[in-house]
Amino acid sequence: MEKNNFSERLVELRTEKGISQKEAAADLGLSQALLSHYEKGIREYSLSFLCKVCDYYDVTADYILGRTQSRSGLDTEQLEDREEDSIFNTRSIYRAAIMTHERMNAGSYQAGEYADILYAATLYRTLFAAAQKGYIPKRWFSLPPQYAQAFCLALTESYLSDFPEKNDNSRRYGGPEPKSIEAVIKGIEGILKKTANSIKPPEN
Repeated sequence: MEKNNFSERLVELRTEKGISQKEAAADLGLSQALLSHYEKGIREYSLSFLCKVCDYYDVTADYILGRTQSRSGLDTEQLEDREEDSIFNTRSIYRAAIMTHERMNAGSYQAGEYADILYAATLYRTLFAAAQKGYIPKRWFSLPPQYAQAFCLALTESYLSDFPEKNDNSRRYGGPEPKSIEAVIKGIEGILKKTANSIKPPEN
């Protein structure tokens, strides 16, 4: 059954985050009894609480109110599969990242946080390389060049090796593989196969 109102999504988000009602209430600055009333739908919530809980669970008000399936505020159209996504290009990469993030965020609250760090770290490494080649100013970075890339790579490897499992209570996605995700997997695997002899795989 699809969650479609405030109280149900409030429970869903807390469960996905893996915390107790008591812990959530303490973090949100209210009594456990009041949070229980909100989660059961027997007490009207204030606008200030709505804003606070959206920040706490990192979702939009539209999502927690059941007005959209997108937690990040992206237009629903951006999450729909498109025929042009089959082509491996900038647009399909961007849309694959959006779709994957939405699915991970729905599968585990912590996975959504990890995805943010991993995406940002990958972009950071790209920006750093661009700065070294003169595309953007080097002064934008504060870490010494000899450490920046190595530290970022170590951070990425750490988050990948410790990636959280999917929450059994979370929403499940069905249907065929999105074309954009398929395009990214096939595109990168094609490049990897061509360069297999020149790339040394990481040691286990």
